[in-house]
Amino acid sequence: MSTNKSNKPELRFKGFSDDWEQRKFSDITYPSGEKNRDNLPYESYSITNESGFVPQDEKFENGGTMRDADKRMYYIVSPQSFAYNPARINIGSIGYQNTSKNVIVSSLYEIFRTTEEVDDRFLWHWFKSDDFQKLIVQLQEGGVRLYFYYDKLCMGSIALPSLAEQQWIGAYLDKLDNLITLHQSSTTLSPFISIRIIWCFV
Repeated sequence: MSTNKSNKPELRFKGFSDDWEQRKFSDITYPSGEKNRDNLPYESYSITNESGFVPQDEKFENGGTMRDADKRMYYIVSPQSFAYNPARINIGSIGYQNTSKNVIVSSLYEIFRTTEEVDDRFLWHWFKSDDFQKLIVQLQEGGVRLYFYYDKLCMGSIALPSLAEQQWIGAYLDKLDNLITLHQSSTTLSPFISIRIIWCFV
């Protein structure tokens, strides 16, 4: 996220003037995936770069291989959790679990939640920004295939405003996304798209 030397964005919502604080992800997130050791019949999900969390029944015909598989090695993902594929995060394969129930995903995924200092909608939009892509490129590891595991995320940092300002920003960007979705074929939306791409703060 681009800020000036005083760590304050040039564009702000009215009423906010405090500096943004640089915070390590190790301080504001924590791993939250738990193995489904009791083989509970939770609905199986995958994560795509287009839609985030997607039920297996929607992604694969007949629910894919997870429908009848032993699910004790899969992870339980509780509501208000993030999950991503460490081998596909570079193309946006991350999701936010916003249902009212537990679901399960493959043990390949990295799963975490945030502390009370973070507004999840604010963070969700940051994960779709160029700044996050730069962090992935900087810290990913591997040979032929590159991976960005949760421990690498914890090595990174983000500039955070107050929780109240995060909530304003997150809600504002949600509205822009909804507007783009409703009118994505309209040429009159180019100014909104431009604002979204630059993360609203230059």
